[in-house]
Amino acid sequence: MALEALKTLLEDEKGGVFFLPEHAPPKDVAAAAKRVKYAYFHIEGKLIARKEQLLNHVATALRFPAYFGGNWDALEECLADMEWVDAPGYLIYYDHIDALANEHPDQLQTFVEICRDAVASWKEDGTPMIVLLSGTKSPKGVAKLKAGIAED
Repeated sequence: MALEALKTLLEDEKGGVFFLPEHAPPKDVAAAAKRVKYAYFHIEGKLIARKEQLLNHVATALRFPAYFGGNWDALEECLADMEWVDAPGYLIYYDHIDALANEHPDQLQTFVEICRDAVASWKEDGTPMIVLLSGTKSPKGVAKLKAGIAED
């Protein structure tokens, strides 16, 4: 089960961008994050079909500061900063990615790349950041999280 794999990932303090091949209830993902004291953020993607909607939802869910510029560069800066959140790690769950994946797959791919950069930046500081994506199909190059391991 994907939640068991997530718990292992959290306990190992490993970051990354992963695809959940099965939907996980946000409250269960939140509970897993809480057990290890990670800051948890849920992005409900059912109504996100384009970049502007994604950026607005991310800014709201992650409680970005008022200076957030609402563009890809600003997203990258805020994800790599997170100074307004005091936590030993971060877990972002972007649930139901299908609307954006179907309408603007290039925009979803840009989001994934920005998340990868943020994960790498936090890794340099010794702080894990995990970004989980769930939907019907994994974005290109995103490992699936299952059976306690990440598979390409």
